[in-house]
Amino acid sequence: MHNDRTIRKFTSSGGTVVYKLPVEAFPNHITNCYLVLTDPITLIDAASGQEASNASMLDCFARLREEFGERVALPDVKRLIVTHGHIDHFGGLHFVVEQSGAEIGIHELDMSVVRHFNERLVVSTKNLHIFLERAGVGQEGVAKLLEMNKWSKDLFRARPVDFTFDEGLLSGSPFELYHAPGHCPGQVCIRLDDILFSADHVLSHITPNQSPEFIVRYTGLGHYMSALKKVRAIPGIRVALGGHEDAIDDLAARVDASIAFHDARLEKTLNLCREPVTVAEVSRDLFGERKGYHVLLAFLETGAHMEYLYERGHLAVVNVDEVDVVYNPVLKYQKQ
Repeated sequence: MHNDRTIRKFTSSGGTVVYKLPVEAFPNHITNCYLVLTDPITLIDAASGQEASNASMLDCFARLREEFGERVALPDVKRLIVTHGHIDHFGGLHFVVEQSGAEIGIHELDMSVVRHFNERLVVSTKNLHIFLERAGVGQEGVAKLLEMNKWSKDLFRARPVDFTFDEGLLSGSPFELYHAPGHCPGQVCIRLDDILFSADHVLSHITPNQSPEFIVRYTGLGHYMSALKKVRAIPGIRVALGGHEDAIDDLAARVDASIAFHDARLEKTLNLCREPVTVAEVSRDLFGERKGYHVLLAFLETGAHMEYLYERGHLAVVNVDEVDVVYNPVLKYQKQ
């Protein structure tokens, strides 16, 4: 991932000033939070909430005053909008609220990530366990990957949110919301005049990691691709500001490139399934040898693409007799 640590100023066609605050959510992992000088002042995303992340956010506000002469501090923020329920975007909301008393809003499909954090983690981990066994990962590998998946369990304490939303105009604000699921169930892109805050849905250099909808509803490659096309059709966008990386000057071209990337990966995945194969086998062919958490990310990305192909009839499960009699067997897929 490309990290840009520069604070940048943008002004919408309606005259609203926006600052990109590059907060180091985790070591060498920059989350772009956006300070929007609306009335009330709005912060989009809150980074991870780790001590170093919170210090990085305060440093961004200090630099904002030094570099731009902007007389605004974190306590001036009165509204926090979370673009999606991933820890590097919502984990810092406790810190923001403690500093400012801001009201917190998040899409209704991601609300329970904040309000019922542990429950969502336990349930999704159970589904992940089933997925990994079906993918052909051995017991030892499954245990290691499940432990990795729980890395964030001690990073956040659940709390209520103040308001939720779906799509359309956000009451009492100049923002228009577009539900863009796939990478996360409740992810939204947010329009402000000719600026689009594209969250992790559209990024300048990479496409966000995908995972099967089997694990968590409203993820999956199908939702992601459909939402890309919806966002591409938003008229009048001059610049898109992602949750990571750089500003995007040509949103349509970047969306087209993201779709083409996944179309190519789908074709490659399908060609790897000429003989009966498991998700784990295809993942190794797609990504080679991976280490640590990247092993899990590779399995999820592969699973999302094979799920997409299977649901559309391009792949079939060919060990049906075994599936019929064995509890949660390894699934073997073949191109149709």
